[in-house]
Amino acid sequence: MSRRRYEVAPAGGTSLLTVLGLAQDGADLLFTYGSLTVLAGATVAAGLKHKNQLVTHVGAGGFIALADVTTAVAAGFSWPTATAWALSTGAAYGVYGPWLATQRNARMKLHVDTVKAKGAVPEALGLEAADPGLTGASPEETVLRRGFHALTGAVPLAVHAFHRMADGSWSCLIKTPPGKNTAPAVLVKRAQQLQANMGVPGRLVLAEGPEANDLIVKVAMSDALATTLEVTDTGVTTCREPVMLGRDEDGEAFLLRLLYRHTLVAGASDWGKSGIVNLILKRLNRCEDVDLYGIDMKPGAPELGPWEGRMEALAKNAGQARELLEFIRAECDRRGAILAELSRQAMSEGRGPVRKWVPGEHGNAIFVVTDELAELVRQDAELSTLYESLLAIARFLAIQFVSATQQPSRKVFGGSTDARGNYANRLSTRAGEAGHAPFIFGSGCQSKGWRPELLDLPGKFLAQTPEHDTPRVYRAEYVSDTDIAEEVGFFYSDMKDTEPQPALTDEPWVEQFAPLRFPDGGTVGRDQWPDLYRVFASLDGGATKKELAQACGISRDTAMRAIEEWTRHGVQQRRDGRSTRYYLPGATGEQPA
Repeated sequence: MSRRRYEVAPAGGTSLLTVLGLAQDGADLLFTYGSLTVLAGATVAAGLKHKNQLVTHVGAGGFIALADVTTAVAAGFSWPTATAWALSTGAAYGVYGPWLATQRNARMKLHVDTVKAKGAVPEALGLEAADPGLTGASPEETVLRRGFHALTGAVPLAVHAFHRMADGSWSCLIKTPPGKNTAPAVLVKRAQQLQANMGVPGRLVLAEGPEANDLIVKVAMSDALATTLEVTDTGVTTCREPVMLGRDEDGEAFLLRLLYRHTLVAGASDWGKSGIVNLILKRLNRCEDVDLYGIDMKPGAPELGPWEGRMEALAKNAGQARELLEFIRAECDRRGAILAELSRQAMSEGRGPVRKWVPGEHGNAIFVVTDELAELVRQDAELSTLYESLLAIARFLAIQFVSATQQPSRKVFGGSTDARGNYANRLSTRAGEAGHAPFIFGSGCQSKGWRPELLDLPGKFLAQTPEHDTPRVYRAEYVSDTDIAEEVGFFYSDMKDTEPQPALTDEPWVEQFAPLRFPDGGTVGRDQWPDLYRVFASLDGGATKKELAQACGISRDTAMRAIEEWTRHGVQQRRDGRSTRYYLPGATGEQPA
């Protein structure tokens, strides 16, 4: 009690002396304790006379204690003994109380002084007198320990292998204490907050160490990804292997598995989004078990057009995109039926069912690359439903979509749902605004370090895949136009012809790209069957409803709806036997008056 509750120490002491006195009896003991009591009283008188506090205090303490014992020995268990105990206890508190208050005041002052000297004491003494565990062997280690403590409320158990580079970069390995909030896998996702707590320049990178509770800490003062990465030939010829897109800050290759996964590539314009798509196309072009298809809705298909020679088909408008997606849907049905038959045969032989289309065994994989997904939906909003359906059902059939867009959101998929969840691979170059990150990596991603708006060079990207769930900065290899030309098989000449060239519009072949116009001079719109009208205009003598349906491969009802629209804009008609023939004014099908 005297160690924890200092207030009861005098009462405990006098009570013990009283009990000891009650346990003793005899005239000799009484004479002895009485003589000692008188001697103690004389000591008090001498101390007071000579103004010696030490002698006075010692004598007073001895007198009180001996008087209590002497009374207990003389009177035994009686009221005089209790009275003596009360008087001695009161006297003890009279001396002990002021002393205890003085000691507590001194201790409080020491604590306040220590807090005020918190920063100065360690520096002055070279010791962790203020905060044990928060001062390291170097300034870098000290800020690391304090930043770690501010983030987790704990301190590292140890800091090993500290290394400082010539440019001021440094790295180390810390042993984290056990706990949910201090696990390396959790801390890696909070690197941005740790750097803010540390207040150090450069870029902080965290990674899990070789053993449990090991955390690798790296602070880079220079950008290892500042140099453009030249495209390399990996030698991979099958989509069953992951493709290499680039490297991280440590020079490690970034490998992306494309088979059985849809891939979303997002980012603002001119920050390398199309470059990543071109790199994926280059890798897939070398695979012997891949068929490539493309959708590029921009006028002239500037992004995917150069790859058209290596694609099975490239859709350049809404009509072609619908045909392509409907073909992919039919191919899903065909492959599903084949897998069902293969499963039936396998089960009859006592083997397991066949659940996936395996490239190289069942047939080629299909990759559909869409350059700007938002433009596809803008031109034909109904395609979003078909596109979303294919994202949900096509993967196990080895039909994968690689979709590029500036900002994936609900509007991109028609506003009815959010189909981003179908993309297992999500890549992003620099985003235009901080608020775009959740559209790519999901709600709450920014607090975990997914900040694409902080990327500072074209080609840098963040990747969220089943193998890469920690935000790290990578840089993609750069695919130049010459690389695309060599890959596709075309060769561009560097020679410049200095002779005057005729205007492009003077060339005869340019005429086929001229806007379609009705006889009344109006332009054929997208909702007026321009593809059918082009075929109709090329037919000598016009066409009947049946002839137009046969020429375009459409139903007669569709042909009739198109013709009814065209006749409102100057297309002529006349009887041709039992049918009606439709023609353009001035065509050979027009009879002379």
